[in-house]
Amino acid sequence: MEVEVKLRLKDSTAHQKLSNILSPYHKQTLFQENIFFDDKDSKLSSNAAVLRLRFYNLNSHCILSLKAKPTISDGISRVQELEEPVPLATATESVAKPQLLGQIDSKIMKMVKQEYGVGDEFVCLGGFKNVRAVYEWKGLKLELDETTYGFGTSYEIECESLEPERDRKLIEGLLEENGIEYDFSDFSKFAVFRSGKLPGWVKN
Repeated sequence: MEVEVKLRLKDSTAHQKLSNILSPYHKQTLFQENIFFDDKDSKLSSNAAVLRLRFYNLNSHCILSLKAKPTISDGISRVQELEEPVPLATATESVAKPQLLGQIDSKIMKMVKQEYGVGDEFVCLGGFKNVRAVYEWKGLKLELDETTYGFGTSYEIECESLEPERDRKLIEGLLEENGIEYDFSDFSKFAVFRSGKLPGWVKN
C-alpha cells in the first residue's frame, strides 16, 4: 500500500515560489513520461485499476506499474501499487503496438490477466509528461511536480509517508508560512488525465 500526502498548488507562481524556497534541499530532478493502457473492454478502468509505463529522463529506463483500489481524501492518497522494471526497447515498442504488453514476462502482467481477466488485446490510452523535483526536507522526501497534459498544466507537491496526517501538517505549515496558495488534491493525475480538464480552483 502506497500512502502519500498530495497537495495541489494554485499556479506556476506558487510552484516557482516553493521551488525557490526548497532549492537548498534539492536532490535531483526527474523527467517522466507516463503512458497508460487498458484492454478493449476497459476491464482495468472499470475495476479502478491503472496499468502504466513510466519512462524516465528521456528514455534512460522504464518502470511498469499496476495501481489498484485507490482512495484520496483530505490530501491523503492510498493505493495498492506494484512496480517492475521492463526492458526499454520492449516498453517503447509496446507504446506503438500495445498487444506486445501481453507478451512481457512479469508478475504484473500475470496479475492483470488472472485477476482482471484481460487478454492480449491492449489499447494505449495516451498519457502525460511530468517534471519532478525531489527534495529532502526535515526528514521528508518531497516531490514537487509540474504535470503537462494535452489540455493544461497542473502543480502538486507529494510526499510518501508512514504518518501522513503528521507530515501533511508539516507541509501545510511550510506553504502557509510562505504565503503559497494550495488545496488538497481531490483526484489522481490519471483521473485528471481521463477527465480531459484541470480541476477547478475554489479555495480563496
